[in-house]
Amino acid sequence: MKKFIALGVALSLVSGLAHAQPKRMERDVSKQRGAVAAWTNCIAQERRDEVKSVLLLDYRDDGYKSALNELAQTRVSKQCFRAMPRAYRQIRLTGLPFAGGLAEQLIEDSQESLLSRLSMAAIGRDPTTFSYTDQIAMCTVRGAPHLAAKLFETEFETEEEQAALSALKPVTKVCTQRGAPIEASPLAMRSMLATASYRLLAAQEEIEDA
Repeated sequence: MKKFIALGVALSLVSGLAHAQPKRMERDVSKQRGAVAAWTNCIAQERRDEVKSVLLLDYRDDGYKSALNELAQTRVSKQCFRAMPRAYRQIRLTGLPFAGGLAEQLIEDSQESLLSRLSMAAIGRDPTTFSYTDQIAMCTVRGAPHLAAKLFETEFETEEEQAALSALKPVTKVCTQRGAPIEASPLAMRSMLATASYRLLAAQEEIEDA
């Protein structure tokens, strides 16, 4: 069985703009996820084109890792920084949760409903996938775009999120019939589905731009 637990998000509950090392690891998952949402919101707003490009890269390559790391160290504007809850103002972001948070910010930034866009994309162009888990995440989104859209409408660490993830499990199970099942934390699964959804939508935009 493949296990995918979300990579850590280190927080320091000390305010300040300086890039100091966090004093301790924040173990509260709700605070971890709140910090991811706060920072990715700022970065996606202020570095949108760069974020879009990075999320389309093959995440197995060193170039992707370097680009994502650079985004994670981005200094956001004072206005966006001050709008964050104080507990989230000093943070180190890494890997899948960061990428998933950025992807969610982008897929939600449209006047057209996500349900409509994902439903149309599900019958559209096949995007590139980069690994087994990526294939499964893409299969899940394409198999149940309405359930994926419903998941992204929920707040993290809520009963609604748990219900939305549970509704997606049978779809994921079908997608893994010919391979190993996947076990993932809610943050990891939501992040995988978010990055897959972003690339699925982006693949359809490429057709429109052609």
